[in-house]
Amino acid sequence: MSRIHILDELTANQIAAGEVIERPGSVVKELVENSLDADSGSISVEISDGGLSSIKVSDDGCGMSEGDLLLAVQRHATSKLTGIDDLNELRTLGFRGEALASIFAVSITEITTREKDSESGIRLLSEGNHHKLLEPVGAPVGTTFKVENLFFNTPARKEFMRSTRYEGGLIHELMMHFSLSFPHVCFKLTNQGKEILNTAGINTIPELLASYYGRDITESLLEINETLTKVKVNGYITEPTKYRANRKGIHFFVNNRKVSSKELSLMIDEAYANILPKGRFPVAVFNLHIEPSLIDVNVHPSKLEIRFRETRFLSEVTEIVKSSLSKSKRIPYYDIGKKPFSANSFTKIFTSPPKNEYLQEELSSFSVKRKPEQEYELPLNSSVPPKLSVPPKSNAPTKTESQPLAEPDIITDIIDSSAETAETKNTLDMLSDLRVIGQLDATFILAEGRDGLYIIDQHVAHERVIFEQLLKEHSQKGKLQSQLLLTPITLELSALEEELVVEHILPLTDMGLILEHFGQRSYLIRAVPSCLREDPLDFFQGLLEDLNNATKKISGIDIKREFLVMASCKAAIKAHQKLSISSMEDLIRDLLLTDNPLTCPHGRPIIYKISYRELLKAFHRI
Repeated sequence: MSRIHILDELTANQIAAGEVIERPGSVVKELVENSLDADSGSISVEISDGGLSSIKVSDDGCGMSEGDLLLAVQRHATSKLTGIDDLNELRTLGFRGEALASIFAVSITEITTREKDSESGIRLLSEGNHHKLLEPVGAPVGTTFKVENLFFNTPARKEFMRSTRYEGGLIHELMMHFSLSFPHVCFKLTNQGKEILNTAGINTIPELLASYYGRDITESLLEINETLTKVKVNGYITEPTKYRANRKGIHFFVNNRKVSSKELSLMIDEAYANILPKGRFPVAVFNLHIEPSLIDVNVHPSKLEIRFRETRFLSEVTEIVKSSLSKSKRIPYYDIGKKPFSANSFTKIFTSPPKNEYLQEELSSFSVKRKPEQEYELPLNSSVPPKLSVPPKSNAPTKTESQPLAEPDIITDIIDSSAETAETKNTLDMLSDLRVIGQLDATFILAEGRDGLYIIDQHVAHERVIFEQLLKEHSQKGKLQSQLLLTPITLELSALEEELVVEHILPLTDMGLILEHFGQRSYLIRAVPSCLREDPLDFFQGLLEDLNNATKKISGIDIKREFLVMASCKAAIKAHQKLSISSMEDLIRDLLLTDNPLTCPHGRPIIYKISYRELLKAFHRI
């Protein structure tokens, strides 16, 4: 007796549906993609109980004839391919022809559709892939899908669904993605009879991002619009002063298809390296327009992933992002006028920990020291102070009109921001007008400009200057300069430590660290990087510990970058270190010549500004 047999059609369809229709959001995704492929200008989605009870998707697209409708609900039936070669020229979102058959297999479904030139529409009612009714009806041009009682015949799968609120949230997020990819299309989402998303009249990406992430985010957006040899890139990214605690604000689209891509995620990480705090991420929308023959979209049942046949262009995209970040920088701005200072204000400053860990650490030892004979005068006029003489950078971008300031995300408990003053124009060009007036607690440089008070953290400012100097040296010479030790340092390594040394010997050598094998698991440190300002043994042991604790394989580039960050931090002037006026002026000049003068290599903020107007408001002078 044969043990192998052919599955019946119902079982086969339900198994196939399990690959494509994982949850209610999968249904919405497939149906909305079909609506977009049908050239719809308006798409409405209505759900109940997170989509498990009912999903209704309506569009004003091209519609279908009766013959096309009956074919469309069969497996492997599609209007988007005629043969295997068409996959190389695919320009639609759907193509497999499995979506409708998969939805039909696990739900009670009703389709009403009408073509533009037809006098009436067609309605098809099906239950678990069994057609129960086909009749002509009056209907507007377009197509409406009603999907009810999802997974009614596969109860085991229904048990794996999460709460209706969670499933509804996934659908809301999905509709956000579609709107960012197709901003010209009107999307509407109704949940339990309540409209929760409607993009009517919102047809640009900045407006959509403002709707989803807050109006203030538009002030930090940088537009990207570049055409490369094999790809066109357009979208928006945020400056380092605006960031989030997760990657959910980063959206990648390839030929308008929302995708998940490790290569693209690494591209963002590389572009923002050393200008964002660790564990913080920008908001970004990238749409890559690339020849279909250079990508493979047929690698995931739900079309969530793609494969690039060629990835060299990604390095070019990375440089485009880096260039955009270096060209447009706006100084983070604080508005203190909303809540005037009082005795309670000072209590709040020292009892409510700031959100920024670095500032929290600094404020823990903060004290204001003032000699009785000292007099402090704060200019309350718009006179221009003497300018710092800052030589222009050879690769400095052309000066453009300044943009509105971004509202910072940190220490909002101390100082609030207002929409009124956020419109004040202010760019790094104004830093050349600064006049240093002193130090606060021998930690922060205070300088007056034509439009307010500027506060600069001397340690992180110097850290950024040193980091870019080391980075430039490594870029030009391929390695850092070494300094021979008068007395070599002997290392006795464990087997694991020796493994780490052997694995990373080339990047260690490029950093200026010269090791000599000296017997079984013994090595001599012959030379160290000339920029090193700490005990060589302590530095080397700390480096080995970092390599050992890494949760994933560290590339040579990562090792070099981390070393440069460590070295610049060790060599920079420290908090509570007194500086002369001329030293502070020199530091500001050097800072202005860096590519990223707003954040240190760890991503911490370097400078903030408080306008004269807000100071006047705080002291009730206006």
